[in-house]
Amino acid sequence: MTIIANEELCTVGNDHAVITWVTPQESTDSTIHIGKEPARLNKSTFATNTEFHMVEVPDLRPATRYWYRVESNGTRGPLNSFTTLPKPAGKHLFSYALFSDIHISCGDSTGDINEIFFGKLVEYASPLLIQGILDSKKRNIDLAVITGDLTDSASRIQYSLWRDHLLPCFGATPCLLCIGNHDKYSKDSGLSEQGFLNYLAGRGKTYIGTTFRDYDFLLLDSCRQDDNWGYIAPEQMQWLEDMLKKSRGRPSFLFLHHPCNGIDVWFGLKNYREFQRIIRQFPGVQGVFSGHIHRNKVTTNRLHTGDLPYVEVPATVQFPCAYAVVRVYENGFEYNSYKVSRLDWSEMSRERVILKNGGKALFSWYSFGGIDDRSFSYFNGRLERPKQYELSVTVEHKKALELYDRAQSFDGASLAPAAHTGKVKIILGRHESLCLAVQSLQQKFSRYGMQVRLIKDGNYDIPKEIKRL
Repeated sequence: MTIIANEELCTVGNDHAVITWVTPQESTDSTIHIGKEPARLNKSTFATNTEFHMVEVPDLRPATRYWYRVESNGTRGPLNSFTTLPKPAGKHLFSYALFSDIHISCGDSTGDINEIFFGKLVEYASPLLIQGILDSKKRNIDLAVITGDLTDSASRIQYSLWRDHLLPCFGATPCLLCIGNHDKYSKDSGLSEQGFLNYLAGRGKTYIGTTFRDYDFLLLDSCRQDDNWGYIAPEQMQWLEDMLKKSRGRPSFLFLHHPCNGIDVWFGLKNYREFQRIIRQFPGVQGVFSGHIHRNKVTTNRLHTGDLPYVEVPATVQFPCAYAVVRVYENGFEYNSYKVSRLDWSEMSRERVILKNGGKALFSWYSFGGIDDRSFSYFNGRLERPKQYELSVTVEHKKALELYDRAQSFDGASLAPAAHTGKVKIILGRHESLCLAVQSLQQKFSRYGMQVRLIKDGNYDIPKEIKRL
């Protein structure tokens, strides 16, 4: 029996969507059925012989509901639905890619907690970045920004590899660089910020502002030598305020390594309140982008900065092994996170997490985030984010396979790690509408005669249970 595992709606744009899944130890076809009505789905096959399935569905309409199910070797995943993002008004101006936490090690890694316990693929750091660059270029980017931790320990050989081999991969595409805390390591013969400045940046300061197609790009230095916590020095805060004043309302994007919307459990920006007091004065600020935490996450601070998105960009070197693309329009922008097209590496990182059963599931939730952490539109001062409600059953492994097989006679199903020791989660459907999800929940309960949970993902580190039958 073919197993469809780890099926995930990765990305939803205004005109496309990306779905991934795995058929463990079996190379099969990557087929998807999709349409605007559940009874009228169009079938397309994107690959014929792979264990790792990544399907990008093009030519969708903005703000439109679609139904879909995946299929491999005649085995079907559940019937799901999503709604595409609304498209910001005005013409498309330009696009830029975002990369973060590359952690080039050259065999000289720091051996940190992410590498030891949570699947950080230091030996694949270079090819993961190169694949991400190639993937992003196919999305017609005009610019690239990296939000820090280019190196793992700031050694001379790591900076040399960046200068001589990795930066040239961007070709004619301009690339703007933020410094990360790993790029300021001086322990174990690290070059600290001088390595960043001398080998890569070619400038005298670690922070800089530039204008690209009438948009300001302000790159901040939130790092201190050999310190994992974030902090922006007073003189740099003043520089930021002066730059925003000088822009006279011109739209701007801000970039730094550390998250800056509250103290994060993993060493966020300590003086984030002062940072927010400055940027709240300037409505031209469109978004704030950071890395460091190795996850997809989008938050807001309604009290101080309204719907302004604070975006944490995922790591290329660790699950989900992803990058992001921002598409800028006359009246806003759209953000989408994408796994690199080498899905086998992404799944390798997921499987290297040493936590078993529930721990592995929790880590996937934490790092992958919800669909509204991976895709959103921002225009007219409003944040438009998709939703997703999951219907699932958690049972012991043997019973899970029986239910999975039985589901093939109905709407199909997929399997995923469960947050319970010795158990497996059977996914029976995912929907963007609570009303649809509740209707489906009632159908599943009557059909299978067992407890089905309704869980909302998105903007939670752990998905939130809404209801169960």
